[in-house]
Amino acid sequence: MEKTLIEKVGVERFLALSNLSKKRYRTASISLLVALSSALSFASLTIDSNMEAGIEGLKARTGADLLIVPEGYETGAENVLLSGEPCYFYMDKSVLDAARSVEGVEKASPQFYLTSLSESCCDFPMQIIGFDRKSDFTVQNWAGESLNPDKDGKILLAGSGVSTEKGRIKIFGTERTITSKLSKSGTGMDNGLFCDMETLKDIFDDAKKKGFSFISDGDTKSKISTVLVKLSEGSSADGTALRIKAAVPGVQVIQGDKFVRTFSERLSSFRVFSAVTAAAVFVLTFLTLAIAFSATINERRREFSILRVLGANKRSLSSVLLSEAAVVGAAGSALGVAAAALAVIPFETLIAEKLSMPFVSCGIGRTALLAAVVVAAGTAASLGAALNGALRLSRVEPYGDVK
Repeated sequence: MEKTLIEKVGVERFLALSNLSKKRYRTASISLLVALSSALSFASLTIDSNMEAGIEGLKARTGADLLIVPEGYETGAENVLLSGEPCYFYMDKSVLDAARSVEGVEKASPQFYLTSLSESCCDFPMQIIGFDRKSDFTVQNWAGESLNPDKDGKILLAGSGVSTEKGRIKIFGTERTITSKLSKSGTGMDNGLFCDMETLKDIFDDAKKKGFSFISDGDTKSKISTVLVKLSEGSSADGTALRIKAAVPGVQVIQGDKFVRTFSERLSSFRVFSAVTAAAVFVLTFLTLAIAFSATINERRREFSILRVLGANKRSLSSVLLSEAAVVGAAGSALGVAAAALAVIPFETLIAEKLSMPFVSCGIGRTALLAAVVVAAGTAASLGAALNGALRLSRVEPYGDVK
């Protein structure tokens, strides 16, 4: 024989669900309160985790201990790394040889930033960065096993944020094949194109023939934009940077760890702010729920007294209230998490731009874990707020009031 709904869910849970469905306005109000608190908590945790993943990506993809740029262009170099904003600056290639001779420098590799003065360079604005295949220790490590030259031996890598069509992209009026796509780093480098110097020279010469004009003359043999430096073991970044500046006048040396540390400090500030805000909202929600459940008991004194007369024991009354709190807490938390997910996840790129921070999705597994934690916390908060009311119900006597 098929079980009835009461037999399936139990008397206490049936009464709880029945009360919630009859008092729809009260149920919706309490659920909305829990949803707002959960939405804020989930959004804060998700953004925090994504920024943390972005900073880890920045550490892994920058790969250089020091970055040498022309004096006055350190902000431009940081913008290329952070936001992918096209920028151009050049210095004599002799800087590379001078840097390699400085004590404490294990490796030094040049990069060349190609930027056109003309419009319609590419399908959309981007930075084209040339690297030296023989000395590079950043881009090729980033590409890993996916670094596969084409049939002519050329390399053209696209960041994860670059749109391609069937593995091809238009650059200065010519369609070119992308040999590989790089994994996402959460930085501006995701919006750039990377190629070896030979490919860069080919792109430049082809563009010049078509009438495109450039800031640089495209002479990758005598000009470079930056020099990436890897320190030898035991060398001091501060000391080596000072020696480079003394040996090579007119350059600025950016320390990779300090660059990353700047964003770590910003993340710490965001974490403190979001934690304080979330905690304040959580406490306010808890107190409001406690008042709401207490008021509910006062409104339902007659109902609980009748249940006692009909044979319900004190434990059953408490169970009804806690069941209501659990349902409202779980449903409200789940609703809040879903709303926050719809507001955050589809707009991660926009959020990253507004925050000016490295930003990359922390992954489905991590996001699901955060969602589960927030739902569990919201449910626990609702149960905790109802606990005092449940204790009061344990003192209900037949024909009597709640004490």
